[in-house]
Formats: sequence, structure tokens, C-alpha cells
Amino acid sequence: MRKLPYMILIALLAVCLWFYDVQLYGDVFRLMLIPLGLYWLFTKQLLCLKYFICVSVIILGIAFGCKLAFVYIASHYGSLEWAQHIIEIAKRPINGEFRGFPSGHSSAAFAACALMWRFLGREWGIFSLILAIFVGYSRILSQWHTPTQVIAGAMLGFVGSFIVMLILDYIDKRYKKD
Repeated sequence: MRKLPYMILIALLAVCLWFYDVQLYGDVFRLMLIPLGLYWLFTKQLLCLKYFICVSVIILGIAFGCKLAFVYIASHYGSLEWAQHIIEIAKRPINGEFRGFPSGHSSAAFAACALMWRFLGREWGIFSLILAIFVGYSRILSQWHTPTQVIAGAMLGFVGSFIVMLILDYIDKRYKKD
């Protein structure tokens, strides 16, 4: 039951941050990947660290690549009718910029959740899922994202991470046979 004190401490921090500033909660807990990676680095869990690096680079790369693509389409083709239909999904409620799809905060938080679920067990997975859901909700409440943008970020982070991990499993098995 060694993990319970850590979960209680993290939960207390999360609740305090939520009631202090909802937007700050989302900004802090989107960074769940950083302590997770540091934990695996310092405990020399190299397999976990390999998966962490691959998932982080691929999932966050896709998220920010999508954001840049929408900004490019908006700035170069925004006056065309077909482009207006496409870029509308990326429009931020708070300022109208086209950098909202998918939610990078949600992508990062749900990627951390998937990694925790896989390598730290179901208890940490469920706990981090709750934290990640509130990251997404904080982005909606602070009007940086629409529900569609947050759900897309969550799906990319969670499902995309498991897909990346399955591909890495396949690659590992294939090269161990040779």
C-alpha cells in the first residue's frame, strides 16, 4: 500500500489547485508526463523510459503538428469557403485563434494516463484518468477549448498512446525473434 500516501498527496494538491485557479490546475497537471519520465529515469526503468519517450514525441508531435496545420490553413486559405469549414473546429473560444485543435493539455495528460495504466497498474491508471479528465474540463471552463477539441485531445492522448505502445510491442517481439 506504498502508493496510497502519494495518491493522497497528489489528490490534495489537485483539489487545492482546482479551487485556487481552474486554469492553473490544467496548466500544472498537463505536465504529468515530466515527473513520470523522471521517475523512470532515476529508477533506471529503461523499458518504461523507451515507451515514454516514443509516446511523448509521437503523440505530442501529432497534436502540435495538427495545430500548426490549422494555423497554416487559416492564414493562407482562410478566405476560401471550403477552408472556413475546416478551420472552424480549431477556433479557440477565448480569442478566436486557430490553435485549439486538438487540446495539447488534454493530449499530454491522457498520454501520461495511458503510460501509467500500462506500466504502473490499474490503480494509478484510474487515478491519473480522473486527474486527466479534470485537465480537459479545466480547459473548457477557462474557455481555451471547446468540448470537441478536448475530446479530440483526450482520444489522441489515450488511444494514440496505446496504439504507439502496441506498435512498440510488435517491434520488440519481432526483433527478439531474429
